Amino acid sequence: MGLCGSSSGGPSNAYFDEYVKTLPSMKGKVVVITGCTSGTGKIFARVCAKNGAKIVMLNRASERADDAFQFIKGVAFEAQAPAPVFIPCDMNSFKSVKAVGKQLSKDFNGEGLDVLCNNAGIMGVEDKATEDGCDIQMQTNHLSHFILTAYCMPLQRKRQVCAAKQE
Repeated sequence: MGLCGSSSGGPSNAYFDEYVKTLPSMKGKVVVITGCTSGTGKIFARVCAKNGAKIVMLNRASERADDAFQFIKGVAFEAQAPAPVFIPCDMNSFKSVKAVGKQLSKDFNGEGLDVLCNNAGIMGVEDKATEDGCDIQMQTNHLSHFILTAYCMPLQRKRQVCAAKQE
């Protein structure tokens, strides 16, 4: 898994543990993450939940997604952070991404979003087109993230205004 974590979502490097200790509290923050069933996305979700953030996990519906959700739910509970939210999202489908964007716009219209981590990605896949007619890797890794970001930006702007008023 490299220097920053293990496949279970736990750290495997003393330098990473020391770095995490320096991070500020994320209490009251809302963090949306695509592709957080393993690797960097799962570690990011764990660290943010451990620091008090509300985590919104956007993954394809799968056993791995369920396992990751239960893991982050446990981390959030131990940290007395808000329970995470899982929203099924298939980055191979513009229809799915737009539906999730609309759901986020509805669900977080009042509080806004602090962080959008566009982490989902694939590589080394067969060269084929999605149902939308795009290269599968290009759509998953880039195009769908642009669509999701377009839905999330107004929510992030709302949060920035609120933060500026608090200072």
